[in-house]
Amino acid sequence: MIDPGPVLVDHRERNSPIPEALSAAGLDVRLTDLPVGDYVFGPGLAIERKGPHDLGASIRDGRIFDQAVRLQSAFSQAVLLLEGEPRGIAEDAWRGAVCRLIEDGFTVLHSLDAEDSAAWLVRLAKRARRAGPTIHTVGPRRAPRHPSAQAEAMLSVVPGISAAMARSLLAAHGSLASVAAAAPEGLRHHPGIGRVRATRLAEALHGEFVAPVDRDPEPARPSRTERAPRRWILTGPIPEAEVQSFDRRAIALRALGSSVDGTQLIDGLTGEVVATAGEAAG
Repeated sequence: MIDPGPVLVDHRERNSPIPEALSAAGLDVRLTDLPVGDYVFGPGLAIERKGPHDLGASIRDGRIFDQAVRLQSAFSQAVLLLEGEPRGIAEDAWRGAVCRLIEDGFTVLHSLDAEDSAAWLVRLAKRARRAGPTIHTVGPRRAPRHPSAQAEAMLSVVPGISAAMARSLLAAHGSLASVAAAAPEGLRHHPGIGRVRATRLAEALHGEFVAPVDRDPEPARPSRTERAPRRWILTGPIPEAEVQSFDRRAIALRALGSSVDGTQLIDGLTGEVVATAGEAAG
């Protein structure tokens, strides 16, 4: 068994029972401020844990997809651990978001509760101990000398393409030139390559070169507290009727009370039907 070094746990997880369970299993647990992920088991595996409320919030503001790209760029294996039943979001919305993550190569696990999550993470941590060391090489990073390693490095700079994914693509296609020659539709047949990754590869490999001075500025990353504007929409049972939109739920509910039966109040952010005229308001 190889000693992988400590299990790194984000400080926001300190109040959950999982760090204690990892320690009880004989693992060296260290709380730290992780830039991505909640748990890191060496340089190759990171886990993002989403509780019943956090999943819905991270889907609504798009944060979960940003986290997925950052995890996949930093680690060869990225795992999303869903804990319990998601709340505060329509079932179709969260299931659709999870399917999108799976299509883009994100591994998804589901646990019943915090105790079950702890059992999953203990097992993952123990298996990671057999895979290799968890300590990064100290010192400046040198460019690889072998041409195959150089090809891996070139592909792995594409957002969402980890070193392991680059290696898998090259093994399947035989060379960097063959990967570049493959159409986006063909790349999507490769395990872990969904629509988003195939598009990014095509743009990087076939896009026309633009000088730095002529490039569009990089979009600013939204802050964690920034959310998309939320609208509450009233739509009537008559298709040609005018759709009404409100920025406050209370006002929308008041308008719903004077609407014809069958009019629906819809959360514009999630698509969830909140209430229907003629029924008890939610």
